[in-house]
Amino acid sequence: MSVEHKIAELEARIEAINATFANVLSALVLHGVLTKPTVEQILAEARRVAAGPAAASQVDALKESYPAAIREAMGPAPDDDDHDH
Repeated sequence: MSVEHKIAELEARIEAINATFANVLSALVLHGVLTKPTVEQILAEARRVAAGPAAASQVDALKESYPAAIREAMGPAPDDDDHDH
């Protein structure tokens, strides 16, 4: 297996972990287990203890992606034209 292939696999794994974690955080917020401020605190602490700039960058990426995961988990936005009749 080439180095490039190993790097691509690691990058894909990191993306999958970020997506999974964003969805877990979103589900916990939607179910009332966590609040958005608590999630912000968790991510701030993770960034603080992150080992190096690359890890901090991954935490930042997660912080940016989790609000979209919440919106997606909530389902489609209500349609203003749909009045149930």
